[in-house]
Amino acid sequence: MHLTCHCGNVTLVLDAAPEEVGECNCSICRRYAALWAYCSPDQVQLTQADTDFYCWGDQEVEFHRCKTCGCLTHYITTDKCSEAILAVNMRLADTQVLSDIRVRKIDGAAF
Repeated sequence: MHLTCHCGNVTLVLDAAPEEVGECNCSICRRYAALWAYCSPDQVQLTQADTDFYCWGDQEVEFHRCKTCGCLTHYITTDKCSEAILAVNMRLADTQVLSDIRVRKIDGAAF
């Protein structure tokens, strides 16, 4: 499955469509309006990755966005003590793909 930002400068390739995505309501994810597919970094190929990133708070997550069009594409955890996570913003997928994926609500605002 190929996902791209609006301008095509960032391309992510997943082995398959996820069965579930997370919709988090924490202060940043709520503003980004992302739907996250949680993967290990070896499950995702960044074939083009011209991104900037933003870290906030505890500096444990890098939120990446395309340098050209600004689309939020993915995040990478930076905590060296735990297993790395690369979360892909499934809002980059076609709407038909999204219609077949279960959405799990995550209460990130509670943390």
